[in-house]
Amino acid sequence: MPSNVFRFDERWEIPGATIAEVYDVLAHGELLPQWWKGVYLDAVKLGDNPAPRVGDRLRVRARGFLPYELNFIVEATALDPDRRVQVRTAGDFDGLWTATLSQTEDGVGVDVVWQVTVLRPILRRLSPLLRPIFAWNHRWTTPRGEAGLREFLAERRMRKGA
Repeated sequence: MPSNVFRFDERWEIPGATIAEVYDVLAHGELLPQWWKGVYLDAVKLGDNPAPRVGDRLRVRARGFLPYELNFIVEATALDPDRRVQVRTAGDFDGLWTATLSQTEDGVGVDVVWQVTVLRPILRRLSPLLRPIFAWNHRWTTPRGEAGLREFLAERRMRKGA
């Protein structure tokens, strides 16, 4: 595998949630800064459809622990209600992010596969040397996403119940 190509396989557990709740948040990419705080800085919808659909695009600005930001476009490539959300990215990196949802005994399991090729010139050139650090930087972000999604959904349920 070239040093600027990465694949991450993760499993998130979202207790107390339903598949419909998790799908609704993941399918609305513009919500990313609200629940994946400190990582997704901006997610601006390009277009005006209110409901998520394949082909929807967002302009995104994100960061990890390391002191640089990434800018990219996200395009929904598969939206299977109550089952899967898949997006393609283009910009500082090209990638394919797939979240597959499954009901568990106490909530929802989210299997995330993230395949990415780093294209930003400075990062691509540094990849042979800094690949382990770039991978660590990604792994720093993922628990924040899982915890943020749990918290966001719990707060949303409390607001609806109030």
